[in-house]
Amino acid sequence: MDERIDMKKSGKLKDNITRFRQDKRLAVVGALRSLALLGMLAIVVFCIFRYHEDLAPANFKRLSAYLKTASAASDPFTEYRFETGLNTDYVPFRTGLAVVSGDTYSFVSGTGSLYSLQLSYQNPAVCASEKYVLIYDRGGKGFCVANSYSEYLRDELSSPIVSASMNWEGDFALVTDEEGYRSAVAVYNRRQKLLCKWMTSQYYVLSASVSPAGDAFAALCLSQEQLEARTEVRCFTIGRETPDWIFSLGEKQVYSLTHDNSGGLLILCDEGLYRLDKDGRQTASLPFSAPPVRFSVKESGDLLIAFSDTEQRTQGSLVWVVGDEGRILWRGSFPGTLYAADCAENMACVLTGDRLYAVRYRDEGQPERSLAHNGARDVIIDREENPILVYPDRAEKAALAEKEAS
Repeated sequence: MDERIDMKKSGKLKDNITRFRQDKRLAVVGALRSLALLGMLAIVVFCIFRYHEDLAPANFKRLSAYLKTASAASDPFTEYRFETGLNTDYVPFRTGLAVVSGDTYSFVSGTGSLYSLQLSYQNPAVCASEKYVLIYDRGGKGFCVANSYSEYLRDELSSPIVSASMNWEGDFALVTDEEGYRSAVAVYNRRQKLLCKWMTSQYYVLSASVSPAGDAFAALCLSQEQLEARTEVRCFTIGRETPDWIFSLGEKQVYSLTHDNSGGLLILCDEGLYRLDKDGRQTASLPFSAPPVRFSVKESGDLLIAFSDTEQRTQGSLVWVVGDEGRILWRGSFPGTLYAADCAENMACVLTGDRLYAVRYRDEGQPERSLAHNGARDVIIDREENPILVYPDRAEKAALAEKEAS
């Protein structure tokens, strides 16, 4: 009797046991981990597909070179001595200068020459973007793309190069005296890939400019009609053989053709400055009473124009800085014979026979700084907006004393 009671009790206890759900937390964690691994794998596959051209030994060498020079390249530029007896061209780049002298390209920063590249160019010239430098042989066929620590592209064309330009993003155009034609314009993107080449038997192309977005280029074309030279600007969308629009300049002498930051075109002529929008419509014009004697323009940057001031009894110079959409940002006048002028985003510099003047033209009150010099022939402004005086044998940073403009 007692045994049966015990069995009944034990049966009741067994029926009263609460059955818990199976613990699936480990399975959920495993599934999430598998999804994460699949996502990482998809990202790796996408990166290999998208950037497979960059996964090359040359780029790993560039990375190694960058790590070696990064700390030294951060030092500000102070001075650099040119090779004597050689023609030298230079532009501000990074924290220093990109210099071509003879058959050598060098990047120069505060500790001197940090990177050099040997080139077999007879008449080298240089222009720069934010990250790249374009070196080309004027009248020759070679060109090269480099930066402060490595070479990216070196090539030889089949025809001699007339001119070249590079926008801020690194897209560039080469104008050639094309064999079998009169001229050609080859446009490369910021990854140094050829996008298009326009060849013409009707026009001589003097220069070209690539838009800031890299989706269009403008060519300055010269033709002859009944012994008269005719100039016009022809703008093309990349990949199209016919121009989107044409702007005629007649017999005007054109000094410069460049895009502004908004994608419009600034055309500097002997009679005035014209600004065209992306569709070729003229949106602004600034007439000149006399042609400019100096100008400074950077792709997708402000344009500085300097005139000889013939209205004053003492010889002097008038200076304008023109920004986006053809707006005059600043006007100034300076005594003495004009040697050179340059501008940056916030600063304009004017070099006369015995003095350097610097004005931060966007600042209220326009504070002026000046410095006496002996023998400087040029002035440029580096990326840190420091004036650099260029002498026949050297370039050195100018130490300016600040004063309020009178």
